[in-house]
Amino acid sequence: MICIKKKSDKMNYPVKAVLFVLIILLVVFPFGAKAQEVDYSGTSAANFLKIGVGARPMAMGDAAISTVNDPTALYWNVAAITRIEKNVSFAFSTMNWLVDTRNSYIASVFKFEGIGSVGVDLQFLDYGKIEETTVYNQKGTGRFFSASDFAFGIGYARKLTDRFSFGIKFKYIRENLANASADAFGIDVGAVFLTSFFNNNLRLAATLSNFGSKMKFGGRDLSIIYSVPGNPSGKQIPAELTTLEWEIPLLFRFGISNYFINNDNWTVLASYDILDSRDYDVRHNVGAEIGYNKTFFLRGGYKFNYDEVTYTIGAGIDFSTLLDTKLVLDYVFLNYGVFGNFNQFTLRIDL
Repeated sequence: MICIKKKSDKMNYPVKAVLFVLIILLVVFPFGAKAQEVDYSGTSAANFLKIGVGARPMAMGDAAISTVNDPTALYWNVAAITRIEKNVSFAFSTMNWLVDTRNSYIASVFKFEGIGSVGVDLQFLDYGKIEETTVYNQKGTGRFFSASDFAFGIGYARKLTDRFSFGIKFKYIRENLANASADAFGIDVGAVFLTSFFNNNLRLAATLSNFGSKMKFGGRDLSIIYSVPGNPSGKQIPAELTTLEWEIPLLFRFGISNYFINNDNWTVLASYDILDSRDYDVRHNVGAEIGYNKTFFLRGGYKFNYDEVTYTIGAGIDFSTLLDTKLVLDYVFLNYGVFGNFNQFTLRIDL
């Protein structure tokens, strides 16, 4: 009789981790090589999709895709919504943004046993009221118009094993400027892998965001009356301005994080993300979080190869030790140089 001893899954975790990294590298290098051949700077529409959301991940320098554990994971890494333990989780954040704009985000995640986790989110950038100017009225006509951008998404994620999660998100994207608008559809995919290294605390993650259709503006503001040159009668005919199609910002992220201390009294978390985009150079993000009694948290981060913002700092309080419902309040401070300072609060409720 021949006996075959089955290897434990635990023995395969390092192998899975290596395979996971190799797959990511096979994807990263083609992106990097292509980026070196052609300069795509300033060639993307819907750039509000690059604005981070959630005070906790932003306080950690946007080094988020392997650490995020709340509904804002729908933005950073849809696979990470499987890390939310409660059946229902809700998050909301808003902050003043560059040049008197306001960026808001709301998300909800629902967990279904045996099925997976489903989430919906909405990101909204409001430019406020803008006074109209013309060639002959450069100080303003007294009339105002509005502009806004938003993205609505639906995501699904599931744990394929006790250590590996995969998720996908479909979203509708729209930009509005007065009476002209453009829309597109996009897909985000993400994965999280919990390795057996460092006492099961080392995580790897990867995401591909905004893979989708192009945007092209249309609307009645593009309709004009054209005066035919050289016509003695000054003939005018209706015409339509032609616009071009633009790509939405394709983003690839790879992240790694580890809890160097993780007990009831203290937690020390460090994370690193690499961000590759089709329209700017590779960027690097590092972050750290120190927690006490799983209630009070201090966070900081640093962002490399960014134009203005470099360091980030923040804090958080988990009120679940005082309340029956899990209530978390997070804060981040951002210094954007010539654009000033920004503050953001994020409220999370788990039911």
